[in-house]
Amino acid sequence: MPGMRRAGLLGGAAHWRRAGLLEGAAYWRKHTAADSVRLYSSWRDKVNKGNPWLSNKKKKGKDSVVADLPKSELVYGLASAKAAICQGRRTIHGAYIQSETAGDLSRDRLKEIVALAAEHDIPVVERSKDILDTSVNGASHQGVVLKVSAYDAQRVTNISRVEADSYQVTTATEQTIRQPRRRFPLWVYCCGLQDTHNFGSIIRSALFFGADAIVVPAYGAVKPTSTVSKVSSGAMECIDVYRVSDHEKLLDRVLNNGWSIVCATTGRAGSGQQHSVDALPRLNAPTILVIGNEGSGIPDDVASLSSMNVHIPARAELPSYIDSLNAGVAAGTILSAIKFEGE
Repeated sequence: MPGMRRAGLLGGAAHWRRAGLLEGAAYWRKHTAADSVRLYSSWRDKVNKGNPWLSNKKKKGKDSVVADLPKSELVYGLASAKAAICQGRRTIHGAYIQSETAGDLSRDRLKEIVALAAEHDIPVVERSKDILDTSVNGASHQGVVLKVSAYDAQRVTNISRVEADSYQVTTATEQTIRQPRRRFPLWVYCCGLQDTHNFGSIIRSALFFGADAIVVPAYGAVKPTSTVSKVSSGAMECIDVYRVSDHEKLLDRVLNNGWSIVCATTGRAGSGQQHSVDALPRLNAPTILVIGNEGSGIPDDVASLSSMNVHIPARAELPSYIDSLNAGVAAGTILSAIKFEGE
């Protein structure tokens, strides 16, 4: 017990009270670790009565949307919720709307979400701000939380040549024909990116500047999560995000299929042509823009495949310990500068 108290496992009454789980904490405190397994189900039922997001039992009527669902997650925030509903890429099991007005909460915008939910036959339930806060771990939800199916990031294995203004994307499960949003296809590969806020920013910029898709490593990097959707202001709900298991193999294939690989760098020497973003030539081929890890940048196996390297020059003298832009800002700057021949 003293060890658990030192570890902070028996304290934090304020936290439990905020989450509506103070009774649960006291209940656990009465018993020894040996009783844990036997008491878990009873404790969980007590907790779940006050927190529908943790419910394991399906309730009647509209509240049935709070039951546990396989491969489901939450989307929160006005822009992300609106995008998720309008795009229809995910199954939406229910919408939770804040019941009371607080701060700068926009009731008119919430009414718009409720109307959209009605149009799409999505159940709507009012819940207190405390419950919504708890459900998203204190993130800014702006009074709306959706229960949705998990984002399906397919594993991409090849991207074909562009023929007759279309190209084929091959994943582990299917092949799809796509038309580029611009003169040529433009994809963004976030290679080893770790920060979800950078990722959300990049997705929003990519959508705004006409990119067709985003790629991330299958392991050890950012994923398309609820936080990313919120940071992107819903842009993640509007664009395909793919995973790749072997980026060297994929990039080698797309090079053979006539694509160019443009790497964002700090201006150091590399295998590709070096260009300042101020003097970036017009591109005449399908392109993948590579944004590297926030600390280590682009790995050598990817940099060696680069067709062109792009850097962003500073406009004034910098401290020695700051030599580049935030990854999200850098990606947006380069995406805004990319132009294709014929545009």
